Amino acid sequence: MKKKLTMATIAMLSLTLVGCGGAKNNAKGNAPKENNKKVETTANAKTETAATLKDGTYTGKSSTDDYGGYIEVTVTVADGKISDAVVKNLDKEGKEKGEDYGKEAGEDGYKTAQMTLEASQKYGKDLKEKGSVEEVTAISGATQSYNQFLEAANDAVNQAK
Repeated sequence: MKKKLTMATIAMLSLTLVGCGGAKNNAKGNAPKENNKKVETTANAKTETAATLKDGTYTGKSSTDDYGGYIEVTVTVADGKISDAVVKNLDKEGKEKGEDYGKEAGEDGYKTAQMTLEASQKYGKDLKEKGSVEEVTAISGATQSYNQFLEAANDAVNQAK
């Protein structure tokens, strides 16, 4: 009898854990459509970024998202360090996204789209202030922009090595 009770308890706990995990995955499935490509940073990359960079201006480009949009990051290096970073969030035609971006998605979609544009600009400002791609942190709700920023910024910094 104890064996049956133990087995039943284990089965119930397993189902509970599986059910909780499923809810988490479903929430991701309901999130706005994102580029699933995640850019990984490594301790090695951080060490390399800390190394002296060649002075100049370098532009890196991310891969495109599901709608053809991408991010360009232009990094200026002076005295071996990042002195400026400009982020451009571009549509599939290469035009910079502006105040009309996202209007076709309705009020909520528009707010989200504009928030991601603002976040992109913050990523550039953070890169300039912190001087290292790895020290720029993601902003909640702007993960796709963050991943594209990382890709483009790392591309620009790698050119400066």
